[in-house]
Amino acid sequence: MEAKKTILYDEHIALNGKMADFAGWLMPLWYETGQSAEHHATRNGCGLFDICHMGEFMITGEASGAFVSELLTNGVEKLDDGRAMYNFMLNEAGGVVDDCILYRFSETEYMLVVNAGDIPGDLAWLRKHAPKGVAVEDISDRTAKIDLQGPNAPKLMVRLAGEDAVAGLKFFRFNRGVDVGGMEVLVSRTGYTGEIGFELYTDADNASRLWNLLLREGSDLGILPCGLGARDTLRTEAGLPLHGHELRPDRVALGHPWTFAMDMEKQFIGRKALARQEAAGIDYYVYPFIMDGKRKAMPGYDVMCEGKNVGTVLSGVISPSLENRPIGFISSARELAPDTVVRFGRPGKEADMDGRITEIPFVPGTSRKKMSGFLA
Repeated sequence: MEAKKTILYDEHIALNGKMADFAGWLMPLWYETGQSAEHHATRNGCGLFDICHMGEFMITGEASGAFVSELLTNGVEKLDDGRAMYNFMLNEAGGVVDDCILYRFSETEYMLVVNAGDIPGDLAWLRKHAPKGVAVEDISDRTAKIDLQGPNAPKLMVRLAGEDAVAGLKFFRFNRGVDVGGMEVLVSRTGYTGEIGFELYTDADNASRLWNLLLREGSDLGILPCGLGARDTLRTEAGLPLHGHELRPDRVALGHPWTFAMDMEKQFIGRKALARQEAAGIDYYVYPFIMDGKRKAMPGYDVMCEGKNVGTVLSGVISPSLENRPIGFISSARELAPDTVVRFGRPGKEADMDGRITEIPFVPGTSRKKMSGFLA
């Protein structure tokens, strides 16, 4: 099947983006400046990301609040209008169908943002479980999503949208209908980099205009267009999972660092399976690791501990913020404490690389810091 193109594809080609297939979409891996420069731009200035490939669903109806509470693991019933929340959507076996962000517009109107490769499956799952009177509409094709991340992102947004639209936004809050250069934009203080920033949602027809406006007006703030390469190193340094790697539908959603996204005091699809697994004992864990040297442990490599094969590398990157030390996540069949020594090797080969279990985030970010500190 031919890979899809986001509405910003021509912009990436004009910027000499290195394109590749990701989740069925042609996306930029990096641009002429290179992945490391894009990574550091996001940590120190501004990074701009095309995320138009991700999916957006509108969930509406009188029973929509109860519906999303049943489908999602976090305490979404506690949300107020204008707030967002990170969630898992589990199957009956307790595996992660997808991780997603829920936006509450009102008690009868929500937006759910899902991963690009999971759009068809997620839509079918939602519609399968939606009760009478609840509508699930896929608005992905007519919605553009552009992420502006980094410590200079607040200054740029104030410049374009005014201080009232941005200054009061706390972490995981959003404002709808913000005027950005004459375009109506949902401005959300969320992101996937660990840095303070925004996810910007607008009509797909505005995508190129908004993209170029941000690049032009942010030129003195260190802005760079960023590809998926930098997005992966940034999210790994921030200790954030990638669905299909750290989170999977065929693994019970226990034993990982992101259990904060599950409110075990409420009922949701998959909760009974989690309870059964807890009672039987957890036999699958996810841990962050850091290498002792410069050699990178690749996804699929064996993980050894005390001479025994205990798991597999799930994700691995070279960390630009940590002097190019390799970091990532492993699965393990046994519990491992921080600083536990582990060895890595190609499948079926002798393990010949050393590392250790560590804690996340690998690199502390700015995402939760007060907005006022970035606008002074």
